[in-house]
Amino acid sequence: MLTQDEWFKIVCKSYSTNSVFHNGFELPAFPSDEIQSNTTGQAGIKTLEEAFIFYHDCIENFKIFGSPIQKKDFLLDFGVGWGRIARFFLNELPLENIYGIDVMEDFVEICRKTFRNDNFQVTTPFPPTRMPSEKFKFIVGYSVFSHLSEHACASWMREFHRILVPRGIVALTTRGRPFFDYCESLKGKGHTGYMDALSKMFDDFSDARIRYDRGEFVHSNRNGVSGGGAMTSEFYGESFIPEKYARTAYSGLFCLEKFLFDSTRQTHPIMFFRKN
Repeated sequence: MLTQDEWFKIVCKSYSTNSVFHNGFELPAFPSDEIQSNTTGQAGIKTLEEAFIFYHDCIENFKIFGSPIQKKDFLLDFGVGWGRIARFFLNELPLENIYGIDVMEDFVEICRKTFRNDNFQVTTPFPPTRMPSEKFKFIVGYSVFSHLSEHACASWMREFHRILVPRGIVALTTRGRPFFDYCESLKGKGHTGYMDALSKMFDDFSDARIRYDRGEFVHSNRNGVSGGGAMTSEFYGESFIPEKYARTAYSGLFCLEKFLFDSTRQTHPIMFFRKN
C-alpha cells in the first residue's frame, strides 16, 4: 500500500513523464501549462500540491467520519475542470468509479481524452444533472462553492442530496475570511484584470466582514470577478460561506460534519456535509 507521499510523487512524475502506470493503469496526461495556469493560477507541481492537500484532507476526514473510501464506491468531482483533483482519487478507486461534471465543454473534453473514458459530462449552471439518484457515496468540489451564488449553491445542494446514497458525504471549499484582507490589500497597487477586480468587488470590505461574521452568505458578481464563457454573473463570482451559514442553511438536507480551515496549509476552508 502506497503512502500518501509516495502517491503524490507518482502523480508528479506523470506530469513530467509520459506513460506512468499505477495499479496497471496509465495515469491521465495533463493539458498545457497555459491551460493549467489560466484555471488555477499555477501549473505543474505547484498546482498539484494545492490539489493534493484537498485530496489528503478528504481521505483522512472520510476515515474520521467512519466512511473510508472503498473500491466499490462511486465519487463525483463537481466542477472537475481538467481533472486536477479527480486524478488523485485513482489511488483509492478504479477509473470507472470516478465521474466529473463541469459547465465548460472544453474541460470535459480534456478529461475524456486524458482519462480515456466517458464518465465526464457537461452540465448546465443549475441542476438537474443526468446522474441517477443515489449513485455516489462521495462528492467533492474544489474552488466551486468559492464562486457560486447563494441560489446556485442551494440548488446544487438539493441535487447532491438526490444523487448521493444515504449517509453519503460531500466535501466543498469556499472562500475563507482571510481572503477579504487579501483582496482589500490589492487596492491602489496598480493591478489590472482579475486582481484589480478583486480589489473592487466590495465598496466596503469592513461591511462584508461584518456580514460574514454574522453568519451571512457573502457574494460579489461585479464585473471582472464573474467568469468568462459559460460562467456568467447570473451564478458565478466570489463567495464566502461562514461556518454558521453552512451549519444551518442546508440543515434540512445535510448535517455539517466539519468546517476545516488551517490557513497555514490551506487556501480554502473545506465544508464536510453528510446526507441526512
